[in-house]
Amino acid sequence: MIRQCWTLKLSIFLTMASMAWASDRTVVDLSGLDWVLRLDPEATWIDDTLYVPPVELGNLPVNPPSMGWEDLERRPGRIVHLPATVEQFHWGDNGNSFGVGGNYVGVSWFTTKLSVPKGFEGRRVVLDIESVRFRAEIFVNRQLVGYDLVNSTPFEVDITDAVTYGADNELAFRITDPDGNFNWKDSQNYTWGQYRTIPSHGFGGITGGVRMIATDPTYVDDVYVKNKPDLHEVDVVVTLVNPEAMTQAGQVTLELRDVPAGKLLKTETVNVSLTPGVHEQTVTMRYDQAQPWSVESPNLYTLMARWQEDGDRVTRRFGFRWFEVRDVDGDRQCYLNDKRIVLRSAISWGFWPVNGIMPSEELARRQVSIAKRLGLNMLNFHRAIGQSNVLDAADELGLLYWEEPGGNQYPDNRFNYTDPVGRMQADFYLGTRTAKLMRMVKRDRSHPSLIIYNMHNERGAMPQAQDYEQMAAAHRLDETRMLLYNSSNGENPEDEPHARFKTHLRPYDHTFYDYGWWDRHHAGGPGVYHDNLYKGPHEYLRYTDHRDEAIFWGEEGAIGTPPRLQLIRDEILKQGRDIGWQTADYLGWYQAYADFLAANPGFQRAFPDVDAMTVAMGNVAYTYQGRVIENIRINNTTDGYAVNGWEAIKLENHSGIVDNYRFAKGDEDLIARYNRSLYVAVKLNHKVLAMGDATTVDFHIVNECDLNGTYTLEASLVDAQGQVQDQASWPVQVTGGHTYGEPLHAGWDVTVTSPGYSLVQARLLQDQEVVATGDDQIFSVALDRSGIASGGQLADDSGVLAKFLDAMGIEHGSDYRSGTPEGDYVLVGEFEPQQWGSGKSDLLEWVYNGNCLVIVNNAERWAEFLADKELLDYRGAKVLGKSWYGGNFIVKDHDLFESLPVDCAFNWEYQCLATYNRKRLGLRVFNGETVVASVSDHKKEVYSSLSVIPAGRGCVILSALDLFSCLQDIEPLTDQPDIDGENASMGTFNTSRKNPANIVGQQLLLNLLDYASHHADTWVNR
Repeated sequence: MIRQCWTLKLSIFLTMASMAWASDRTVVDLSGLDWVLRLDPEATWIDDTLYVPPVELGNLPVNPPSMGWEDLERRPGRIVHLPATVEQFHWGDNGNSFGVGGNYVGVSWFTTKLSVPKGFEGRRVVLDIESVRFRAEIFVNRQLVGYDLVNSTPFEVDITDAVTYGADNELAFRITDPDGNFNWKDSQNYTWGQYRTIPSHGFGGITGGVRMIATDPTYVDDVYVKNKPDLHEVDVVVTLVNPEAMTQAGQVTLELRDVPAGKLLKTETVNVSLTPGVHEQTVTMRYDQAQPWSVESPNLYTLMARWQEDGDRVTRRFGFRWFEVRDVDGDRQCYLNDKRIVLRSAISWGFWPVNGIMPSEELARRQVSIAKRLGLNMLNFHRAIGQSNVLDAADELGLLYWEEPGGNQYPDNRFNYTDPVGRMQADFYLGTRTAKLMRMVKRDRSHPSLIIYNMHNERGAMPQAQDYEQMAAAHRLDETRMLLYNSSNGENPEDEPHARFKTHLRPYDHTFYDYGWWDRHHAGGPGVYHDNLYKGPHEYLRYTDHRDEAIFWGEEGAIGTPPRLQLIRDEILKQGRDIGWQTADYLGWYQAYADFLAANPGFQRAFPDVDAMTVAMGNVAYTYQGRVIENIRINNTTDGYAVNGWEAIKLENHSGIVDNYRFAKGDEDLIARYNRSLYVAVKLNHKVLAMGDATTVDFHIVNECDLNGTYTLEASLVDAQGQVQDQASWPVQVTGGHTYGEPLHAGWDVTVTSPGYSLVQARLLQDQEVVATGDDQIFSVALDRSGIASGGQLADDSGVLAKFLDAMGIEHGSDYRSGTPEGDYVLVGEFEPQQWGSGKSDLLEWVYNGNCLVIVNNAERWAEFLADKELLDYRGAKVLGKSWYGGNFIVKDHDLFESLPVDCAFNWEYQCLATYNRKRLGLRVFNGETVVASVSDHKKEVYSSLSVIPAGRGCVILSALDLFSCLQDIEPLTDQPDIDGENASMGTFNTSRKNPANIVGQQLLLNLLDYASHHADTWVNR
């Protein structure tokens, strides 16, 4: 019914339009028509000759459907609306939907009926095509009218002489999808027969909208609004086409209007002698009342250019704004509209739900909205060209953009220019590469949100002659923006202080510079935020004093976490299960987590649903990214930071801080609070420590509000009960202006006097008025070794466990080697299990009689042994992913975690166990009680990293956590009273001088021993 209504509306419109045509431009959107998608797997294409635009259609081969036009019409198909891809509707039709196996490679057809009004006759009629992938051969009434393979870019097809006016016409797109990637890499060239193609995402189809446009033969081809440093003035470049053989005299009229009211603000008219062919006319327009476009105030205007009073017209939306890098007292800084700006971005690989490659209008706006709620002021189109509707949303809502064309590589030493085939390959590859960049620039150059073009990401080769030519050509198309050769150019090589990796062009400057823009990537993250990331006022992650270049940290800190599976599932069920290239994966992934919660009531109490579980893990990455964003902001020298990355996809890049549906993966405030324009940054050199230990607190200000003068800084330490344990105040000086981050006071030492969470709070006051605040948490452990039986045995060839227990003052029996143990527990470290196979195990018989075996090392081997003894349903192990793949731990409330955080994901409090430099392992265990669960990358499974397995009257505690890493450099703990002088078994000293945060792992091990010592009582009282 919906499709019938659309067709009826279009028919009525075209009928009315044909009754009385003005010579004005007429635009008909064809995207909502009923298109039929049919596959043509029998078609030949691999050995085709490929053509770089512009092409002569008469010289091209014609490729009709392999089954013939009539049979194509009879072949079953899918009704689709544009944009649409084959993978959207046919993923896995080959019988394999796993991973990338369901991709369709080959030819498909998109057909529809096109009604062209009689009134269009005598006019110029074209198809305006937003984008296709990969190659499109376009037919009208079975006649070839268009050909293009510069994928994901706009192009135009003239159908004036091919259509029948006043009747329906057959419109068919033959799409060839030869290859493509489903990951982040745009540096690996794909082949099509003898050709190397520009890498791009492997979705085939009509990936953008299609419009039919009718104009007079003389028409406006383009309107480009050029920004200038003067925020009240723009240059308007109008491109007109005169098909006549003689010059036409006439006028170009410009109308400036505001958005959204559409009020006419100014008109300019210039006389033009329109020479034959393409004519470019530049008109300067000044509007003294112009309101600048900015992230905070995205003021928009439209500029309409009209040829003659009743001639063709084109309208372009823009904003008055200016972005540049300035030298300020020897420090190169970014400026937007004469105000300094520190860019805070994330890299977006260009994957989307459902069709894979193009967002709906709702998703485009969701992308921009969530970035702004997180406090970011920019996003990067990264290794893939951007989409116009995303830039439209950024223009409207206020978000900056950096854009790369994707795949814009130069395959060094791969072309033999003396060989005809080598020359053909080079001409094709470099020709399509340049055409894609030029189209991108021309398409996007009037968007106020777009501020930087970048040619390549992490290209390892210095620029070649063709690269300089390409950059110069792009800069001629748009000289108003920064244009960079490469992202991640790093430090200068010692033998080349001005590295050509840094080659760039500046606004209105056609000089190639090789110094002034510094970009370094640290793609992998540490797993969680940890205390080594801030040590002092000039010693912290991403501190720099390199002032004479703009500093951009271009890919930072990938920490993988799962997507918002429950929200995605709900959205999929609304849209339909049978559409989308990743639908089945997301539904299966959600179901695995839901089944785990249903089977584990303790975890379900902690995480009422899958969404609560995934948000808890997302908070791990959010905490890290927020704190590092704070680092670069207190470092006044840094000019930009990009999170690695933005959207997470089903196969990798789970480090995205939003998922593929653009849902925030964690608590938005965990990042947004560090992106505020004004606050006091409270920085601790230790956030995790033993009760009674001290941490040093430094205070900085983040100040983009020009706060300046003398202030009073007040600080307090508040314990978990809300009691103030310490406080201080100091007079401080705030600079303001373009100093956006600076230290206020350093070196306040505070001693933590109670276990659990404490809070350091700061207030900045002037005349008793609070003008800025800030805070940070501490987690402390009162190391408790009370209640642990003294008769346990150790099975550990490394000696680490004995050293630890001796330092704790815990007596233990002789080392266990074989036979029946003595005591209530055996603590296993580096030790091989014995007595494999059927029959008796002395160790397990002892467990069955009411004792506890605690395994804290060599977990896989012991799991195999327990499975061999039919005690454990064990089906293998999974090393948890890192960085962009990612793996996370979650813990429920349990006696094993007494005095430690529970019902949460392992975050900064568990930095001794969760960082990526630790052994991170999940066991596929299907019995017993899971206490610490884990997940990894996109596996549809939840693993166990710490389990309690009942065995007769006893139990086995099996830990795959890297507890051994927390037991190094132990110093003996002196018995002292606790803070109240009552309990001499409570330690008040940090036991690991190398890493105080190891106290959490040490307490966990003590808890395991305490549980083991009293397991018999626990079992009896169940």
